[in-house]
Formats: sequence, C-alpha cells, structure tokens
Amino acid sequence: MQNYNQLINQFNIFNLFVILLFSLLPISILIGNAGINLNILFIDLTFLIYCIKHKYWSWLKNKFFILLSILYLFLILNSIFSYFYIVENEITGLKRSILFIKFIILIFAFSTLLKDKESFALINKIWLIISLIVIIDIIYEKYFGYNILGFKSPSTSRVVSFFKDELVVGGYIMCFGFTSVSYFLKKYINQKTAIYFLIILLILLISIFLTGERSNFIKSFLLFSVVIYFFSKQNFVLNTKILIPIFIIFISCVIYSADSVKDRYSDFIKRIYLETQNNNIIHVISNNRYGAHFDAAIKIFESYPLTGVGNKNFRSECLKDKYYDKNIKFSKLRCSTHPHQIHFEILSEQGLLGYLFIIYIFGFFIIKNIKIFLKEKNINHLNNIAYLTLFFIPLLPGAGIFGTFNGSLFWIIFSLTYLNYKKSLLIKM
Repeated sequence: MQNYNQLINQFNIFNLFVILLFSLLPISILIGNAGINLNILFIDLTFLIYCIKHKYWSWLKNKFFILLSILYLFLILNSIFSYFYIVENEITGLKRSILFIKFIILIFAFSTLLKDKESFALINKIWLIISLIVIIDIIYEKYFGYNILGFKSPSTSRVVSFFKDELVVGGYIMCFGFTSVSYFLKKYINQKTAIYFLIILLILLISIFLTGERSNFIKSFLLFSVVIYFFSKQNFVLNTKILIPIFIIFISCVIYSADSVKDRYSDFIKRIYLETQNNNIIHVISNNRYGAHFDAAIKIFESYPLTGVGNKNFRSECLKDKYYDKNIKFSKLRCSTHPHQIHFEILSEQGLLGYLFIIYIFGFFIIKNIKIFLKEKNINHLNNIAYLTLFFIPLLPGAGIFGTFNGSLFWIIFSLTYLNYKKSLLIKM
C-alpha cells in the first residue's frame, strides 16, 4: 500500500495514464488486432493532445518524420494505383496504407511521453513480468498439450500459448522479453545482479526454442549471441566460458525431454543436409512451401517491377494462374497472406521504388544508431538495433513491417531505438 501511495505522489494523473497505455502494449497484442490497434490509437491521441497543450510540434521537422511521411505518401499513392489498375475491388491494401500513420506517430509518442526514467523503468518491469507469464504458459502447454486457458495448437510441434490459433508467440517473446531484459542488463551492468537477468535471457531463448518457431529461434539465438558478446566485453561478472556450457546443457535437456520439438528441428536439419548433398541452396528453397511463396513473390515483382501490386495485395495477386510453376514443388500452395520473407514482400507489393526507399530509411536509421551505440555502449540500445537488423535477414521466413501483429512488434522496437537515439542527442546538448 505504501509503494502504491508513493507511486501516486510521484506521478500525476497524466503520467499514470501514459504508463498504463504503454504497459498494456504486450497485453493488447495478446488480445488481437483490435486490441493493439486500439491501444496504439490511444497512445497516438494522448501524444497529440500533449502536443496541442504544450505547443510541441518541432518533431514535424524531424528528418526521420519527413522520410517516413514520404514513405507514407508513397504507400497511399501506390495502393490507389494498384486498386484501379492491378488488383481491382481490393481496398484492404489502401486501408492498411492509410493507417500506417499510426506507427509514425507512435515513434515520436515514445520519445516524448517516456522521458521520465522512473516511468520507463516501471514499464519495462511490467513488460518483463508479462513476458515471464507467457513463458510459464509456453512450458505449461508443452507439458500438458494445451495452454492455461485451454487453447490447443493445430500442430503438436508448435505452441500457441495465449494466441489461440496463431503460431506467433516466439516472435512476441523475442520482442518484449529481450528488450525488457536488456534494459535491466544496462541498468545493472556493473553489478552481480546482472547475472540473474542473464539467466532470464537464457530462459527467453529456450522458451522460443520450445515454441517450435525455427526462424524466430535462429533470429533470437543471433540476438542472444550479440547481446552476450558485447555485455561480456563490458562486464567482469560475466564469464562466457561458464555461460556457454550452461546454454548447451539447457538446450540438450530441452531436446531430449520434448520429442515433438526435437523431431521438428532434427527433421529440418536432416532435410537440409540430405538435399544439399546433390543440390544447391536455391533448389532446396524451391522444394518447400516457403519456396513456393518466394517464387510467387519474385514472379509478381517481375510483372510489376517498379511499384509492385500495392500493400496487402500479394494474397490476391498470387491466385492468378500465370504465377503457377510446375517446376516448383508446392506451387499450387503458393498463396498466403504474405510471402513469409520481408524482402520478397516489399518487392512484390511496393516494387523497386518502395524497396529502395525503405532500405534507405532503415539503413540511414541503423547507421545513425550504431554510431551512438559505439560511443555509449548501451546494451539495451544494441539489443533493439540488432532486433531491427535481424528483421531484414535474407532468406529466413518472416513477416513484413506493415501488418498489424509483426508490424506492431517492429515499430515498437523502432520507437524504442529512436527513444535511445534521442536521449543520446539530448545528453550531448
């Protein structure tokens, strides 16, 4: 009760409302598209009300805002063009393009409304607690076959957790779990307390392994490795000679205690090994379902090289017979909501013009933030930079940056990265 009263005294009503909105982000994503859209809408409106009250509009002149606004205009015009000339009677892409403004405003809402260190620390604590609850649910589902709420996965080797029928919980943990843990690693970088958060980081990685999401596990393993490597360079407490064997032991225990997970990963490795004995990697990719998605996306790009078919229109365009290829094993199953690879998705839906501009914005943003990290060695900043970079890793399956679920995860981390970037600039001033 005393802590609650202290919190009330420390923050005014507006600050408490802001903390509530940002703290609910991981919960709203668990609820579904309606939940996350509503949460982001409230954050954006709160930010705009703040701007009106304090006459704070300098962010409109920010270089990143200008670049993202140009991208926003391109997405809308491209969607209008595709609606009239390519995918007729398909207006969902235009709606998505128009609503992309929510992510742009979100970036500057983060950097403006979360200036207070205590507020930001509290939000990260809540995110970490929620992530740990989801991890407990993942373990529970692996053991009993259904999650705490009774949701069952459509695949025995995959986990749905609180997402009911969506196999995306690994990406969720990678977003909120890693960024909250790295925040506390930064805070306790010279204390032995950091070892506890390193153990939690290891648990996060193992939980993603248990979900059976191979692509997200590979990405999270790379993210884990980057964070551990740079943390070990700064912290005398961490002994990688001890941590790595612990990690290997943990993974070994998981593999031999969960047959469905073991089979999923081992079959994947065996298939890659056998097919690469006599074939090149292109042939291997072409002979699985993801390869069929990739092939359809490439053919769509070849048909519309400059502009693509517009936002969210891959799902409609891929149905056309001209994209069927008898030489691709799963070509009849080529259609999906997206091509499952971010580069192919952007090329097929935004064309070369959109692709080059998006890569330019992303590259410019990442380079600016890497320069800041090399000077300040902020491990939380590094985690977020690495997360965004891994989003664009070639060939590994994944979703794009304009959808509701994956787009929200991406732009939340983008917003946190910009928050660190802006804080660094203010310190210099």
